[in-house]
Amino acid sequence: MVAVRGFLNALGVDPGRVFLWRRFGSMLPRGACGPDDGWVREGDDTRNLFSGDTGALVQAGHVHGGVHFHRFAEPVLPVPRQLPFDVPGFTGRVDELRQLDEPFAAGAAVAITVVSGSPGVGKSAMAVHWAHRESDRFPDGQLYVDLRGFDAAPPMPAYQALDAFVRALGGASDRVHGQVDELAASYRSLLASRRVLVVLDNAVDDEQVRPLLPGSSTCAVVVTSRNTLAGLVAVTGARRIALAALPPADAVALLGTAVGVDRLNAEPAAAGELARLCARLPLALRIAAERVTRSPYRTIADLVDQFDAERHRLDLLTTATDGGVAVRVAFSWSYRQLPAAAAGMFRRLGLHPGPEFGVPAAAALAGVPEREARRLLDVLVDAGLLNEVDRERYGFHDLLWLYAVENAELEEATERTAAVRRLLEWYLLMADAADHLLTCRSYCVTLGHTTAAPPPVLFPDRHRAARWCDRERVNLMAAIRQASDCGEHAVAWRLPVALWGFFFLNKPWREWTSALTTGLASARESGDRRGEAWTLHCLREAEFSMHPTGRAIEYVQQALDIFRDIGDQWGVREALSNVGYAHYLQHRPDEALVHLRAALELWRGTDDRWGQAWTLHSLGETYLGLGRWDDAARVLGEALDLFGLIGHRQAEGFALGNLGRVLLGTNRHEQAIDQFQRALAVHDEVGDRWNAARTLKGIGTALHDTGSIEAAADCWRQALTISEDLDDSATADEIRGTVSKLVCSARHAGPGVRRDGHCE
Repeated sequence: MVAVRGFLNALGVDPGRVFLWRRFGSMLPRGACGPDDGWVREGDDTRNLFSGDTGALVQAGHVHGGVHFHRFAEPVLPVPRQLPFDVPGFTGRVDELRQLDEPFAAGAAVAITVVSGSPGVGKSAMAVHWAHRESDRFPDGQLYVDLRGFDAAPPMPAYQALDAFVRALGGASDRVHGQVDELAASYRSLLASRRVLVVLDNAVDDEQVRPLLPGSSTCAVVVTSRNTLAGLVAVTGARRIALAALPPADAVALLGTAVGVDRLNAEPAAAGELARLCARLPLALRIAAERVTRSPYRTIADLVDQFDAERHRLDLLTTATDGGVAVRVAFSWSYRQLPAAAAGMFRRLGLHPGPEFGVPAAAALAGVPEREARRLLDVLVDAGLLNEVDRERYGFHDLLWLYAVENAELEEATERTAAVRRLLEWYLLMADAADHLLTCRSYCVTLGHTTAAPPPVLFPDRHRAARWCDRERVNLMAAIRQASDCGEHAVAWRLPVALWGFFFLNKPWREWTSALTTGLASARESGDRRGEAWTLHCLREAEFSMHPTGRAIEYVQQALDIFRDIGDQWGVREALSNVGYAHYLQHRPDEALVHLRAALELWRGTDDRWGQAWTLHSLGETYLGLGRWDDAARVLGEALDLFGLIGHRQAEGFALGNLGRVLLGTNRHEQAIDQFQRALAVHDEVGDRWNAARTLKGIGTALHDTGSIEAAADCWRQALTISEDLDDSATADEIRGTVSKLVCSARHAGPGVRRDGHCE
């Protein structure tokens, strides 16, 4: 039956709508059916009888009885149109464009083409131009992603690109962090039989690309990279187009599309020389053409003379090929024309660690007010040295970023450290303010403020704070690494600690652990014992969530010892409470109660509602585990009241869910369902998917116990999907175990379940 369910899921058939009647007369918990429901059952006849209309039929081993499929209307799938703008006046590349046509026209298993070449040679422009030209061949959509293989920030992980593609194709959203195989399988399933073009721009290596390849011959893929991706070509049979500089005639023609035929014909020799000096690279040629057209009095010959002079200066910046120098020369024309303030902004933006940035971050780097920063950014955009990627969000072409970095190294030697420190401290200030709203803590560790001295009002509400953290997520992770690398160790440990509320809400396990591990190393390197204690204390939460029986107690015990040594009483109370919770997770309830009661007594001696509430909540979970329902209800109710007083909605949802488990444990099923629904509404309100999965699991159990089998199965499926999306193996295993026990109970009146989850 497990095999059947797996096949049905793979075929896109909802197992909750499939009823299986076995010759034993028992039934799966995913459907409510019986002998009077129209099923064929003839004694011990083991024939497989089928009724109804379905688009697919599966035989899985020996299935006894009849299988009835209910057909439902097919959902309307979205058609993504993700291609960026086509390059105006695209010139040349006739042979290469024809080569792009060949794999798909030949009916290859998957038409894959790798376009490789040096920076500025026009790989992306050609791929996007061809994609626009041939878009009619792909009526089900065009997917595009910049994989940032050579960008300021680390290359985009495959799972991030897969997540975006799956959502664009109408699949399940919010899959995160590490589920590459599952996401890739969903991606391929969504593309099966659909005619979709996939453009993977700026890939760094084979490993980044392979999970993004469709499995259907109806799709085509174009990959661009500075690298040859030889392994990908060898394994997949992809064709490779090695893009070289434009032929001389095409290079001159490209100049002509911008400067005009008359000006080109007036200076044919100078045009040919300018094309040669630009190494016949499209990027440099377009910048050169723009330089000519900027003034009706400037000739092409004037530009040739200027190019020669600038070339000598830029030889100092690079040991690259002529192509690299050519691009830098072209950049220098725009850079040298900037006002001093705008040139300084350009250089300092090269110090930003992430792929894009907003106005406030730019202002922090430049040390100017936001209004002035906005003006300078507009100057850079107008000069073609910066791209506006969204409202008040900007980013560099990767070569321009390198050029900005080079100039920063030459001209910002004395200011560079101060600029980076301003940026990192700005990110810390923002993250700390967001954490204050997301956690409602009375004491915020990173900047040391209490409720008597709250942080600046930088966000109007917790939802805006969470959205800011999510949008700046890549930059924040990059900033943590930058802080560690440049010796700003105080920021390197404080920033991941300040992101605790965001991480706790969204559960990005790998990033959470990576950030805190970096922070811990910085705290230890700088001898900051307080920083070491707090990063250890935060690491225990990630460990709690991922591995309940893992190293969490080790981390929090080390933190407790340090807090006691340095006299951090708030830390002592918090760590003592979490030592108790760690014992609870490791199934040592007696030890858990000792530590939790001791922590609660300490919190009761203060007016700190936050600490009291969370310790009461942990105590309530421990009583739940012991089946002490009255005690659990009492302390969880008190915790809920305190969470309400401090305005911690996420924690309210947590407490409501656990009160639902009290009702479930005392067989008050209808009340439990109502309570769980209240909790689920709060989870949805704040975006807490991890707790939503746990609450859906509880609703499913209550529904099953009241005989609502199909509704229960639907809840369990939703919970399992969320848990798998979040890589929460502990909750996913609990759900599978619950379903396995119920299947066994239905078949054999409760003989038990083996450790592998199957019936004995």
